Amino acid sequence: MSLENLDELQWRSPEWVNTFGLRTDNVLEYFSQSPFFDRTSNNQVLKMQNQFTDTNYYNKPYDQLLQDLRKMKGVEFVIAMVREPDFWIIRKQNRLSENETVTISDYYIIGSSVYMAPITHSVLSSRFLASVLSLRNASSQLQDLPAFSPSNGHQYLLQTSDSSAQHPYTDSAAQIPDTSANAFSNLLNLSLQNNAIELDSMPSTGISEASVRMEKTEST
Repeated sequence: MSLENLDELQWRSPEWVNTFGLRTDNVLEYFSQSPFFDRTSNNQVLKMQNQFTDTNYYNKPYDQLLQDLRKMKGVEFVIAMVREPDFWIIRKQNRLSENETVTISDYYIIGSSVYMAPITHSVLSSRFLASVLSLRNASSQLQDLPAFSPSNGHQYLLQTSDSSAQHPYTDSAAQIPDTSANAFSNLLNLSLQNNAIELDSMPSTGISEASVRMEKTEST
């Protein structure tokens, strides 16, 4: 299987676990049965060198394996974290010297299932792509939302529900006074009741001077 697809793979071997159990002292051996294991690693080299000459090789403590790996250079697998009885993190690293290593990848074991930890670059790329697509869709929808009228200013017609469609969001800073014919008629009637018409205090749009004169003549 290619490296590109390993982070999508889940592997487990119930038969192996039922036979040997799964503990910290044999979790690396269990991991070596999976497709994540590198057959050219130092762990495999030590296994091939000792499985026939050292009959007690599989019963050696983990600390002894670490000491043997530190004497070698190249790719190796070590236990990075332990939380028994059902969680381990296996680290694949390149050993440059006894005290210097470079991490290649991490794998985690939950119960008896083995997974490859996703690469940070892949995770960030996926999240960024999803964010860009969401912003692009939102931008396309926002282009159809704003509407403008001289009396109400900017309005954003959010089609979320019937109530929101009936009461669109309006930019209050862009609103101007109501200049409908009803408003002028109300102002005119108040002025006629006082036998005076104050044109200076009335809005200058929405009603003509001829209409004012006609209303005055009819009332007298």
